[in-house]
Amino acid sequence: MFQQGRTKRELSFIPKRILIMKGMGMKDERGAHAHHKTHQVLVAINGGCTVDIEDAQGKKSITLSRPDEGVYLYPYVWHVMRVFKPKTVLMMITDRHYHEKDYIRSYDEFKRIIGKKHA
Repeated sequence: MFQQGRTKRELSFIPKRILIMKGMGMKDERGAHAHHKTHQVLVAINGGCTVDIEDAQGKKSITLSRPDEGVYLYPYVWHVMRVFKPKTVLMMITDRHYHEKDYIRSYDEFKRIIGKKHA
């Protein structure tokens, strides 16, 4: 349930929140969570990084390094951003405002949930 490719000129949702992440070192990790409801697009507007993604269909690593490409993350997709290039700036565009209850921060809980959803 994830896609990588050229960013469309239009999103499939109305943005409710835009986050800018910067100042990450090469050994830093960001993300390490999934969402129950949030849809989001991740774009490296400068620099780049590796995005490790997991859903019920499996795992994949994607390299983001162009501002005209992005990753569209659906609910129940575990994602971790790592191996940041110098001066990386990531932009996350989401369809929802921040709600802590939407986050799945435990990997074990994520695995349990996706196991039930696809059993």
